[in-house]
Amino acid sequence: MPSIDVLHVDDEPDFLDVATEILEKQSSNFNVITETSATEALERLAESNVDCVVSDYRMPEQDGIELLESIREQYPDLPFILFTGQGSEAVASDAIAAGATDYLRKGHGTERYELLANRIENAVEQYRTSQRTAELERVRALASNIDQALIRASSLSELKTRVCEIISDSEPYLFAWIGECDSDTDRIEPCAHAGVEEAYLDEIVVTADNSPTGRGPAGTAIRERRIAVSQNIQEDPEFEVWREKALDRGYRSAAAVPLEYDGTLYGLLCVYSSRSFAFCENEQELLSELGDNVSHAMHSLKIRDKLRAERTFTDQALDSLADIFYVLDSEGRIQRYNEQFAAVTGYSEARLTNLDAVNLFPDDEQDAVARAIEETLTTGQTTIEADLLTGDGKRIPYEFTGDRLTDQDGGLRGLVGTGRNISERDRRERELEDQKEQLERFAATVSHDLRNPLNVISGRLELVQEESSSEHLDVIETATDRMERIVEDLLWLTREQREIGSQEPVDIETAAEAAWNIAADPADEAEMYSDCGTDTQPLIKADVDQFQHLLENLFRNAIDHAGLDVTVVVGRVSSDDAGFYVEDDGPGMPAGEREKVFNPGYSTSESGTGIGLSIVKRVADAHGWDIRVTESSTGGTRFEITGLETAN
Repeated sequence: MPSIDVLHVDDEPDFLDVATEILEKQSSNFNVITETSATEALERLAESNVDCVVSDYRMPEQDGIELLESIREQYPDLPFILFTGQGSEAVASDAIAAGATDYLRKGHGTERYELLANRIENAVEQYRTSQRTAELERVRALASNIDQALIRASSLSELKTRVCEIISDSEPYLFAWIGECDSDTDRIEPCAHAGVEEAYLDEIVVTADNSPTGRGPAGTAIRERRIAVSQNIQEDPEFEVWREKALDRGYRSAAAVPLEYDGTLYGLLCVYSSRSFAFCENEQELLSELGDNVSHAMHSLKIRDKLRAERTFTDQALDSLADIFYVLDSEGRIQRYNEQFAAVTGYSEARLTNLDAVNLFPDDEQDAVARAIEETLTTGQTTIEADLLTGDGKRIPYEFTGDRLTDQDGGLRGLVGTGRNISERDRRERELEDQKEQLERFAATVSHDLRNPLNVISGRLELVQEESSSEHLDVIETATDRMERIVEDLLWLTREQREIGSQEPVDIETAAEAAWNIAADPADEAEMYSDCGTDTQPLIKADVDQFQHLLENLFRNAIDHAGLDVTVVVGRVSSDDAGFYVEDDGPGMPAGEREKVFNPGYSTSESGTGIGLSIVKRVADAHGWDIRVTESSTGGTRFEITGLETAN
């Protein structure tokens, strides 16, 4: 049997000494504590764990029955044996009525003490059995109530408050609070509490450092990440800074439990009891288990809140899209969508949820849509254009893109996709098609209505020049040549596609010589030579026809602006780059004008068309090249074209 702590109260010290010696001889399990007055006995009970009280009846100030009545107010089930030499049936009756466990007359010899020891052991065993049963029920009830609260809590604040309320309502606890440690100040700030508090938390400071305000149970629990207790607030030196305020509120012991899960500290649970030494080993185990459960619940709520915030953010982001967003299951039924989807279709949530997506399209589109859904689920991705049918029967052209949706194990869950209204795109495409047709008609007009008259003018001019000579005829010839170049450039702009054709290996020097033969008149003094280096220079990839047209326009630009005696050089930009340059020895171009030269119609020469450099820019852009204007080595104009891809 475990040891039994017996508090023996009698106003005769000599008798207490003898009785203590005899009782402890009767059983090695007895630990007898003695007091000579009822007042001292009550004080001892408040400070120590006692399993049984043995008291005399007649004592000064307060007799044994009065002491029993005082004890029953705080300890209703504690074994109490009235052991007196002045007894009577009336006293025995009063003792039993007041709640005494047993009544025994003093006597001579050790037999009475053997009987007393037996009565004490029986009373304590029954008391402990009763206490264990009651404790088990209390623990079960407390654990069950808290578990239910943890399950039902919808927020962290609700969880914390309910835990404090349930604990503070459970005997022998008076008060409970949950706090969090501020890492910057080391202060433990309360965030929830319940029970007998009376502004206690407003009057105290609790920290997690090693200062006097951090050496109590709370600070110790935070620092050492373990349950920490103060079993006797009245005597505990570590509780000194809070003692007076705690005792005023009836707190006699306290425990603190760190709320930690998977290495993360979520807070601290502090519990106060009305009894000293309330936190025995079993009680500490209970609080530790409760702390683990609360910590896990707090962790789960934080994860849930985080996921909910992420879900809200995602929903808001999807709802802000101008495009429609949707998720279909593996059967093609709608599972999720954004606000734009509902707004465009005009359907309610009840109508859209689990609706077969094919039903959102006209009859003539449904087969194609069904095939696209099946293709996405099978191959992983599909894009389709189809008319979406709204609730009021309107057809809206959309482009739908879908991607196969799987779980973390690769299992098919459905598809996720977006839809973009292409009404504006279709309108623009029709406009562009109309513009293209207009340009083609314009090109036909230019080709027929301008070239034919120009051919007549050129032919007649040659006949006139054979018969006579005049400076006016030379001016006419120059103007006619310029008109032919304008017609040629306009036809190129209207008929040539902006996209480049197939790219082939091109030698820059060879292409430059061919372009020069077309752009320059052999009768002029203009010259072009190559500075591209050796035959080992790499070929570039380009659309051959468009590349030659680019060079022709660069050469004509040099002749128009630098004169008929211009010298043009074609060379590599650097040995590390496939790019090239075309420069002349003319007067050059002011820095402020260089950004304007590629604008259609811009020209500083009376003989220029203002179109050639615009064509150069379009060809370069179509190839993905960069072009810039700078000063040549002789002070003229230099065009550098970089970003070319080699064919080697």
